[in-house]
Amino acid sequence: MTIRVFDMHCDTIGPLGMADCEPYLSRLKDDNLTGDLACTNCELSGDRMRVMGWAQCYAIWTPDDCPSASHHDFYRRGADWFKHQMALHSDMFVQVCDMRDVRTVIDSGKIAAVFTVENAAMVEDGLDVVDEFVEDGVKIAGITWNGKNVLGSGNDSTEGLTALGCDYVRLLEDRGIVVDVSHLNDAGFWDVEHVARKPFIATHSNARAVCKAPRNLTDDQFRAIAERGGLAGLNFYENFVRDGGGAYDFDELAAHVEHWLSLGGEDAIALGADRDGSTVPTWIADCSSQQYLHDRMVQRFGEPLTRKLFFDNALAFFERYEEDR
Repeated sequence: MTIRVFDMHCDTIGPLGMADCEPYLSRLKDDNLTGDLACTNCELSGDRMRVMGWAQCYAIWTPDDCPSASHHDFYRRGADWFKHQMALHSDMFVQVCDMRDVRTVIDSGKIAAVFTVENAAMVEDGLDVVDEFVEDGVKIAGITWNGKNVLGSGNDSTEGLTALGCDYVRLLEDRGIVVDVSHLNDAGFWDVEHVARKPFIATHSNARAVCKAPRNLTDDQFRAIAERGGLAGLNFYENFVRDGGGAYDFDELAAHVEHWLSLGGEDAIALGADRDGSTVPTWIADCSSQQYLHDRMVQRFGEPLTRKLFFDNALAFFERYEEDR
C-alpha cells in the first residue's frame, strides 16, 4: 500500500539553495551536499519522496544574525531559488497555493510543495513584507527563531510579542497565512493565543512533559492548540525527543504521540520532522525510512490513527483554513 505523508517542516532549501552564503557556507563546508530538490543526498529528495504520496512544507529559514545579507535579502534569495526549483522540476513538484489542491496534486503522482517561513525577522522592513509572502505563495509563517526580532522573542529569552508582533499575527490571519508558534518562548505563545482569532499551529515541536527542551510544548500549550482546532507537528530532532539528546529509538519517539493522545489530541497531531536542519537518528533520517516508521506506528497505534498522524489531520486542517478565509 502506498502511504501518504504530510510533513509540516523541513529546512532543505537552506543547505541546497543557500550553501554559498553565510551561515551555511561555514556550517556545510565538510558535508559534501549535492543536487537539488529533485535529486540530492540530503535527507529529503524528490526522487525518493515521489514513490509515496507526499506533501512537504519547505521552510525558508532566516538566521537571527545574517552575516552576508539583510534578513529581507536572505529571504528573497531563498524564495527565488524555491520558485526556480518548482519551474525546473515541474514534472515532479507542484507548488500548492490553495491547500485544497493538495489531494489533486498527489493523486497526479507529483509532490505537493508548500512554501513556508521560519523566523519573520525580515518584517523589520515593515508589514508590507507580508504582501510579498502572499505573492510568493507562503502558506505558513512563523514569528521568531531562537533569539529576538522586531516581532517578539524566541526561547533564548523571556519577552513576549511586541506590538508589531501582535499586528503581524492578525495580518497573517487576514491574508490567509497560518501562524506557526514553533520557536516562540512561553510568553510569546500565550500572547499569540490571546491575539489570534483563528487556529494556529506548532509545525515542529514535541511534548515538553516527555522531553524538557524549552522548544517543546507544555501540556497547557498543546491543549490550547487542540481546543482551537490547530496542530502540533512531531519533530524528529534528537534534542527534542529525549532529554540530553542523542540517538533515540522508536519507543522514545512514539512516547510523544502517546502523551499527546493522553491529552485528547488525536485530531491535533501531525508530522513536522525537521529534516535537513537538525540531527536525526540514521534509522529515520532519510525520507525513504518513512514507510518503516509508518509500519511501526500502525503496529503501535493502529492504521486509522497512523493515517491521521501521517496525513489526514494536516490536510483536514489546511482545507478548513482555506474554506474559512
